[in-house]
Amino acid sequence: MAVEGIRVLERYSVGFNNLVSVSILEDFHGKHIYVVDEPKLDEDSSKFLEYVYNFILGDVNLLRRVTSFSSFDEGFEPVRSIVVDICRKLYRRCKFSDDILTAVVYYILRDFVGYGEIDPFLRDPNIEDITCDGVGIPIYVFHSSYEWLETNKILSHLQLEKVVRRLAYRAGREVSVAQPIVEGILRPEGYRVHIALDTVSLRGHSFTIRRFREFPYTIVDLITRGMIDPGIAALLWLVAENRQGIIFYGPTGSGKTTLLNAIAMLIPPELKIVTVEDTPEIRLPLHDNWVSTVTRLSNDPHIQSITLQTQVESAMRQRPDILILGEIRSREAYSFFQAVSTGHGGLTTVHAESVESLIKRLVAPPMSVPKALVSTSKLFVQVRRIVEQGKVIRRVPYIHEVDDYDPISDRIIVKTLAIFNGERGRWFIDLKSSKTLRDIAENILVSYSDVIEDLYRRAQILLYAYKSNLDLVSLHILARRYRRNPEETYREVLKSLGGMAYEFEILEKVERKTI
Repeated sequence: MAVEGIRVLERYSVGFNNLVSVSILEDFHGKHIYVVDEPKLDEDSSKFLEYVYNFILGDVNLLRRVTSFSSFDEGFEPVRSIVVDICRKLYRRCKFSDDILTAVVYYILRDFVGYGEIDPFLRDPNIEDITCDGVGIPIYVFHSSYEWLETNKILSHLQLEKVVRRLAYRAGREVSVAQPIVEGILRPEGYRVHIALDTVSLRGHSFTIRRFREFPYTIVDLITRGMIDPGIAALLWLVAENRQGIIFYGPTGSGKTTLLNAIAMLIPPELKIVTVEDTPEIRLPLHDNWVSTVTRLSNDPHIQSITLQTQVESAMRQRPDILILGEIRSREAYSFFQAVSTGHGGLTTVHAESVESLIKRLVAPPMSVPKALVSTSKLFVQVRRIVEQGKVIRRVPYIHEVDDYDPISDRIIVKTLAIFNGERGRWFIDLKSSKTLRDIAENILVSYSDVIEDLYRRAQILLYAYKSNLDLVSLHILARRYRRNPEETYREVLKSLGGMAYEFEILEKVERKTI
């Protein structure tokens, strides 16, 4: 039903059998609201749902059976049979329609298998973060297209208590007055959760969930979304594959890790990758030669704390071709740049607003990385959130490279390698005098023009992947074929493109900065 002054921006369905409807609305003040509509029950069917709920809670064997299901798909038919049996015993026949029975089964699965009141948010692939600030306050979600949105879901004290206990249980953590703040990983999804009880959160229990996609974004997805184009993607692919250091920087939620992950998935599967993270966000589903490590902090003096620095130092003893550090924040930075300076490939992310603030942050405590070490990284890739036509997109506006380091003045000279031109809607790249590409040419004993030719071929490969909308597996196969037989793969791609080609826009005016 249309409401005067309310505009529907988007509407879609989520969850099992698309039973949940999501609407993104704009009110007459221009405020965007996330409205979730779950299956409707009348008074009679609501009472029946409550009866079924209590019946299951009162039967230990039945409760164990219902909670044993790992998904809605697995549990739907068995739980439906249970609901129908209870209905027949209660009314001598099942008097409810199939739609009502489906709705009852949905709520049983939502509360016993899922996450209760907040379950719909966790089923929406567009949601990145879910946060509750207290009792009687609307839950907020971070939507990939609209950023922070107020929702129509408000939790009572009892509902919030249930949700918090469920989150702590699924994260394998015990939250109590003695330990009112906990962090953990929700199993089996792998989402990150932070919980604070009302003893330290004055508006009531609060929680924040960082939701990760079931399947990571590929480079094709990011080209489609306008974050990069085939030329920029080819540049990052070439540099990463040749074991150079790349630092992705930008504000929180800008897409740094997403871009890093997409580039890492193009790295040849034969190369050994070691990832080090606080929370496991990086996923390389088709890369077998991959060691994934996480931290483990302990307050018990008899249990060793495993920090990021510990894991980075451990990783270097495993002979990695490429070290991926999820995020640099402290002393682990020094170990990471040492690895890069000794010939290991390195990818990482840092929170920073500009290349100047990035380098200043790296050299200042607690990171305290000497500028001489910082200069061993090749590329600094900025990622930003930009609003276009009312929607938020992620984009790479600048890529800088280290042009030189002056040991006398202890200064790093960075040069603009690529820049996005908003008026033209294109990226411009300096292909005439790139130090990074010259260093790669020297390392693999080929000419500079050979590296440029390789870059051009890779851009056509990724243009074909984008135009063909290749999925993760198909893209992996294509990248692997190109590594093994570049000339033949390139010819096949050109034939498939039918005369279409990616043309690099050359950056004529190159800016240098001394930092």
